Amino acid sequence: MKICALLVPREMKLEHSGGVKAMTDEQLERGIEIIKELIAKRDAAANAKVIEGEAEVVPSLPAPGSGGTKMPKP
Repeated sequence: MKICALLVPREMKLEHSGGVKAMTDEQLERGIEIIKELIAKRDAAANAKVIEGEAEVVPSLPAPGSGGTKMPKP
């Protein structure tokens, strides 16, 4: 934990810029488009169809060298 604490800076300066007020109309419109796309993707993922099923046990051959059934001699 001490190493992790040493990696984090003791002081961190944050400066707030103009934000939304400093954005141009084109930047605002593009931001709105991106948000709408993200919401549409989220809604599409929430409404995705899920196929439900159960696993079926299928008999298989024994692993080689496991001492299972032996090959018949000709």
